[in-house]
Amino acid sequence: MGKSRPRDKIILQSNALVTVLLLLLSFIFGINSPDSRALPPGNGEYKASPVDGELGGGLRRDPTSLRGKVILVDPGHGGANPGSRGVGPRPEKDNVLAVAWDLKGMLEYAGAKVIMTRDGDYSPGGPKADQLEARVRIANLSRGDVFVSIHNDWNKNSSLTGTTTYFYSPDGYHLGESLQRGVSQELSSRSLGVKWASYYVLRNTAMPAALVELGFLSNKREANLLSTRSYQTKAALGIYNGLVEYFSNRSR
Repeated sequence: MGKSRPRDKIILQSNALVTVLLLLLSFIFGINSPDSRALPPGNGEYKASPVDGELGGGLRRDPTSLRGKVILVDPGHGGANPGSRGVGPRPEKDNVLAVAWDLKGMLEYAGAKVIMTRDGDYSPGGPKADQLEARVRIANLSRGDVFVSIHNDWNKNSSLTGTTTYFYSPDGYHLGESLQRGVSQELSSRSLGVKWASYYVLRNTAMPAALVELGFLSNKREANLLSTRSYQTKAALGIYNGLVEYFSNRSR
């Protein structure tokens, strides 16, 4: 943290006009979602939970619910760790950083405070630090309200496409459910559901946490989409919509 954005990374900044226009459209055409807030059964043996996008269930979506919230945005990988390279034109670390910058602008426009675990192409905590430990440390010192980690997926089956969200704790499940709905709806991607996982950044953060896999870099079409600015902005808007839904209904 504390590092300025490199000048050669200007392309990763939001197009302000596009971001604001998308944000205004999201306010006008609010997305409601089914009320499926019950946790999957089992003592840690969670099963994948599909999240459909049909209207109904009485869930609210109020952008003012973001005011004053502290949101940790965690673009995966960075620096010497590119993440998945896949078959697209850009590696995972670049794709998710672009999404994170767009998301930051949307959230701050709505009145939230955003803390990014990295804001450029470097390793959180420095080149010699453990990236996962550094991300968790940044999150826990922030006393934030939620932690959202952003990634691109990979699978040896190159035909596999879609969005998946992972959680560890019960509160993380509710967050993950909202994020999965928001992203899969905005991207019109196949929803692979909300799944339990014991990822380090999920089980060690002190606040509700979820990890979103936006799509697969192992699939040619999806890898190309994930590297385009318009698709990255739509992914950011999907995460934003999920956070609005989560905070709008958290106390219900």
